[in-house]
Amino acid sequence: MLYVTLLFTLVFAFLIAAFALQNSMIVNVNFMVWNLQTSLVLVILGAATLGFLMALSLQLYGQMKLRYQLYKAGAHIKKLEEQLAQAKQPEATQDAAISTPPPSNPPV
Repeated sequence: MLYVTLLFTLVFAFLIAAFALQNSMIVNVNFMVWNLQTSLVLVILGAATLGFLMALSLQLYGQMKLRYQLYKAGAHIKKLEEQLAQAKQPEATQDAAISTPPPSNPPV
């Protein structure tokens, strides 16, 4: 599955680059108070890069959140296992006391 994703990503990046190179005219970019005159190639590649970085940051946030939940679940499991071991320990001592026969009196 990893190779399919990598192949899809490379094909998509190639298509974006080919589209950008075929549209190399100069354009005006207006953003709030900034006015910039640049090549359309840079605008397309910049937008694609920003989109990639935003998707990557969302993916990393989701992974970190899941890893934290996994860490908390592991700590909770460890705590419950310790409680179980403590609950079984008195039972074992009671069972040992019950199963031990009383000392026999030596014959006189």
